Amino acid sequence: FDIMVFMINMFSVETAQNDGEAHNNNQATETTPTKSMKLKLKKLKTSGFSLVEMLVVIAVIGIIAAIAIPNIGKINNTAEASKDRRNAQNLASVAASAQAAGQDFIGTETDKAKVVAAIVTGATAADGPFQGTYFGVPGLDTEEQTSAAAYLAITNGMLTYTGAGGN
Repeated sequence: FDIMVFMINMFSVETAQNDGEAHNNNQATETTPTKSMKLKLKKLKTSGFSLVEMLVVIAVIGIIAAIAIPNIGKINNTAEASKDRRNAQNLASVAASAQAAGQDFIGTETDKAKVVAAIVTGATAADGPFQGTYFGVPGLDTEEQTSAAAYLAITNGMLTYTGAGGN
């Protein structure tokens, strides 16, 4: 773009010089860049971005967004699965601690959902060294309980974290 402006300026200056000299001297002269031509070039330049530069920037941003947006969904899914696994680990840990303290959430129950609901409700140990100690995982809603239960198993009367599962 700058070269085109320079060439146009040069042509207009050359034409003006030739016209002036042809009228004055009736001779053709060579054109050499002069100080007035350089000043004219500087005046014609504008600051800012051209349309092409802006379109390239917009295209690059679009490509980056197209790459990033699907990964954001994966990040959210991974975070949700991590939360479910952590809740399952907490439930299994509380169940084992309560069982060691004499508070059995499982008993003869084989339904994970009912065991998980009992642990979320919680219980306080009535006797022994942990008398008065609360065992539970409060604050898990029904959806979180169901998601965490996918990572749990009841084996040999104990609630265990399997690490496998998911939605």
